[in-house]
Amino acid sequence: MTEIQIDQFIPQVVHEGVLQIREDDAIRCFTCAHRCLLREQKLGVCGTRLNIGNSVKTLVYGNVSSISNNPIEKKPFFHFAPGTSALTVGSWGCNASCPFCQNFDISKQKPTPELARYVSPEQFINMAQARGSEGVSISFSEAATLMLEWNLEVFKLAREGGLYNTIVTNGYMTKEALELMIDAGLDAANVDVKGCEPQVRQICGIALQPVLDNIIHMIDRGVHVELTTLVVPELSDDVECLETIARWIVDSTGPKTPWHLNRYYPSYKYTEPMTSLEVLVQAREKAKTIGLEFVYIGNVGRKGLEDTLCPVCGTLCYERLRLFSRNVATDANGKCQKCGYDIKIRNR
Repeated sequence: MTEIQIDQFIPQVVHEGVLQIREDDAIRCFTCAHRCLLREQKLGVCGTRLNIGNSVKTLVYGNVSSISNNPIEKKPFFHFAPGTSALTVGSWGCNASCPFCQNFDISKQKPTPELARYVSPEQFINMAQARGSEGVSISFSEAATLMLEWNLEVFKLAREGGLYNTIVTNGYMTKEALELMIDAGLDAANVDVKGCEPQVRQICGIALQPVLDNIIHMIDRGVHVELTTLVVPELSDDVECLETIARWIVDSTGPKTPWHLNRYYPSYKYTEPMTSLEVLVQAREKAKTIGLEFVYIGNVGRKGLEDTLCPVCGTLCYERLRLFSRNVATDANGKCQKCGYDIKIRNR
């Protein structure tokens, strides 16, 4: 843990963490699966939780790094509320240490006062409604977990205002944090399955099993779940690892679970060449052979790689390219209009 000068660090709004317990002369934070034990004036692994006066405070309550109104397909969500937009927000810090991070400019940055830009839950929902968003999304950095206290208020207000709630997450939160979000109104989650052990733990600094457990729990609680794997050299570009992930998805979450295989590009500390299209296509075909029905290739921008085809009759049901999305042959209940097969597309 890191000791800091408090008066040089605290942003505009400091909020008490909802998940903490005293252990002797320290406080255990159990917002994320690191479950950091924090002594006075010590920061957690994420860089956003600080013990002040024997209480864990979050330094990212409404502390926004970026806001944008995005098509839901950008998250990516392909089987949830297609054609809608979500006002998307991120903050600072992360509880993982991926050296290839695609959002390193905010995830590797601690929430120092000069960066603080406070947006209240009410302001955020007002922004979403003013911009014509159909929902909200907590994304970019691991704000889905680290902005927990703010997210809970946002989700409740969004539900009251007729908006849906989504998160894009590495899934490394505690079950307690996840339960709070689901109870507050979480509708959908895109979860990053980074690869296989031991590489995930060694390279990204988080364990895989809590992520997998959380995915299953979300589905059990009725949350719409889509999965993403950024296919990264030395982490997840091994065909055997990708096969293992595909088999786990089929066996644990079902063959209709959408899986996004995304191309990695050099970023942050990683300089390896971008993922080859050959590896991505090979992984998709193998996953389909194993039994997955909806496997998409992202970050490539080539026609046909993100379309939804009916697994039974082959009909083009949804056509997508980059941020373009068009319903070709799917009915209001998410079924193929030609043969009636349930594509499991959850409309608004």
